[in-house]
Amino acid sequence: SMVDEVGRRLQESHQLPRQNLALTFSHSHCTPKVNGASDNIFSTAISADHQKHIDRYTQELTDHITLAARKAIDGRSPAQLEWAVGQAGFAKNRRTAGGPVDHDLPVLVVRDVKTGHPRAIYVSYACHCVTLSFNKVSGDWAGHAAAMIERRFPDCVGLVSIGAGSDQNPVSRISGDPGDNVAAAEQQGVEIATEVERLLGGRLKRISGKPTALLQTIALPLNELPTREQLIEQTGKGRATDRYNATTQLARLDRGEKLISEIAYPIQTWSFGDSFCMNFLAGEVCVDYALRLKSEIDRERFWLNAYSNDFGCYIPSERLVAEGGYGGGAEVPYFALPTTLQAGLEKLIIDEVHRQV
Repeated sequence: SMVDEVGRRLQESHQLPRQNLALTFSHSHCTPKVNGASDNIFSTAISADHQKHIDRYTQELTDHITLAARKAIDGRSPAQLEWAVGQAGFAKNRRTAGGPVDHDLPVLVVRDVKTGHPRAIYVSYACHCVTLSFNKVSGDWAGHAAAMIERRFPDCVGLVSIGAGSDQNPVSRISGDPGDNVAAAEQQGVEIATEVERLLGGRLKRISGKPTALLQTIALPLNELPTREQLIEQTGKGRATDRYNATTQLARLDRGEKLISEIAYPIQTWSFGDSFCMNFLAGEVCVDYALRLKSEIDRERFWLNAYSNDFGCYIPSERLVAEGGYGGGAEVPYFALPTTLQAGLEKLIIDEVHRQV
């Protein structure tokens, strides 16, 4: 809803087509909650006092995103786009030792055509921002990476988002780090900024061609919905998060509303002629999607972003649906969903990405 509101405002003020706006987020665990995301994350009702803060923060953040976008549009000047793919090594599969990983670090550079200096550098890395988890506001490794990039390239805007890394954690966190190791987050930011600097010292691929944008929402069905009787039974057993989620689903029924039966899932693609293509998938997407798409689509011209346009929930592959566990369905109560996603979602998503590309 926040992204939709920003899109509505930009259409009104700058006639920006909705498909020309993409919003990615870094999903730090050290930021305030916003409305509509992980609404059952605390496994208990949110107090009225806290809800006032959440309402205010959600509104102010929506305003700030709108302002940043308007300033960006108003501040445009002729520029050249370039990109390259480097590597960063601090992500590790958090589900399975030795499991699949994606260490690619795509880097997009916006250069001023007159000076050749970078005006903006955008990078994406597939790793949860959970190096830190203390009760302080922090951008985690992504925030430190943006700051380090701007320090090394003065007068440049550093932007960092997350690839398909819902099942990738920082190595520091997997090894038992308590979640308050700021030095580790800073070092991870340095690692990314150092690789960016190395890439910019070499040859980058120029992006050319007419830009086009596509945005399509597809339906991802949920499994068979629980009955009222089953929900009542769930309120008295299992994990606290399962019990609380059942009470919120019952409250929905009591209000005369239907349970959610499918996820409205936005998929977006920006293409620049035949030279380059950037795809945006919503939610917390697992690494299998990146590995598969980069094997099926020319990886020399293709960039995959996740955590884009909508938070929604985890997006498992068919492999994770079969394996289950957290990231494969066990997490849905935190997202206020009545049940898990149906098998077959991977084909629906992959097919739409191929269609757009």
